[in-house]
Amino acid sequence: MSTADLAVDSGQCLLDLGDTRRAHQLIREGQALLPRSRDKTRGVFLAYQAKSHISLGEPELAAAAAFESLQLAERIGAPRCEQLIRDHVIPSLKNYPTAQGVQELLHRAAA
Repeated sequence: MSTADLAVDSGQCLLDLGDTRRAHQLIREGQALLPRSRDKTRGVFLAYQAKSHISLGEPELAAAAAFESLQLAERIGAPRCEQLIRDHVIPSLKNYPTAQGVQELLHRAAA
């Protein structure tokens, strides 16, 4: 397990415990540590980041991270990333239909 994996997994655990600020920071740090060769993992990390933004009440940032994850997943053929966004991010973002980027994400996810 790399430092990047440890940071993001720790962030995901903190999300589950409700410590969203620290979780968001760890997820962002872990994502920055990933080498380009691990784009599939980057897509999963972006999905975690999107969930973190939703927990913080930041739908615009969540939509941006989720959109980036979907784009990456489609480019490299990573269905797990797509499924994470569809199952865990899209349902929550439907509560923010006027937030910037949400409609674009919903359209992309539906395609």
